[in-house]
Amino acid sequence: MEKNYTNIDYKKIEDMVEDDLDFRNQLLDAIEIAVEELETTYLKGIEDKDAESIKMARHKIKPTLGLFGLQRLSQLLSEGKKLMEEGNFNSCLDEHKEEFKSATKALLIDVRDYRE
Repeated sequence: MEKNYTNIDYKKIEDMVEDDLDFRNQLLDAIEIAVEELETTYLKGIEDKDAESIKMARHKIKPTLGLFGLQRLSQLLSEGKKLMEEGNFNSCLDEHKEEFKSATKALLIDVRDYRE
């Protein structure tokens, strides 16, 4: 899935914070925590082949995806949902898991780098 999706839309963040550095850092912290929680829950759901855990993880992060323009992660989660609905999730499991890990890692690096 190495398409040209952005990891995060910093313009949306800057529009929200209106030059308030503390608020910006709080938003970045919240994004980082949400993505780390998603990663833990989603990967555990994949490992356990627990469709309900995967669904709940996607549902919990959904507002964050749109609010901050997390396009790459959003697209990947949509693809995972589609694979599950079509019954193809297990056959594509390893590839999907690696793409997911790559997307979350890239997003977390971007968020951490943006602070510096």
